[in-house]
Amino acid sequence: LLDILASTVSCNGNLLINVGPTKDGIIATIFEERLTQLGQWLSVNGEAVYGSKPWKYQNDTATPNVWYTAKGDVVYVYVMRWPKNERLYLESLELSPQSRVTMLGLPTEQEFPWASAHSAGNAANSRAAQRGTVVSFPKLTPDQLPTPWAWVLKVEGPM
Repeated sequence: LLDILASTVSCNGNLLINVGPTKDGIIATIFEERLTQLGQWLSVNGEAVYGSKPWKYQNDTATPNVWYTAKGDVVYVYVMRWPKNERLYLESLELSPQSRVTMLGLPTEQEFPWASAHSAGNAANSRAAQRGTVVSFPKLTPDQLPTPWAWVLKVEGPM
């Protein structure tokens, strides 16, 4: 569901989730669990969904499972799979020295270090990229993550 939600919102769509009851008027347990989990995820990351608009790029073509939305001067990066070696290459995102990257659901003072792909040598990707950004993720245990399914980076400042 979260993959569908991220791709839909980043392309300026709306997602309608319909759960019909059984003939006995009961909502199946599996549907109830999924809706509850979706609600838990939205309680942490709803800022990136509600009132957001598509950014100039909807997804990152160099890194699969990454989607973008924006609200005002803030860009939200939906990370659907945890990056290998805790380094995420974002070809579509070029930041300035004043930019800051945090993860929704973690304390705002916990900034994620980043570097331009050119200066980082783009070790996160085998291609020698000249543009984009490499974001370093902290080593977090599953209980330290704001949600277990997908994560949203909040990028603030000039780009």
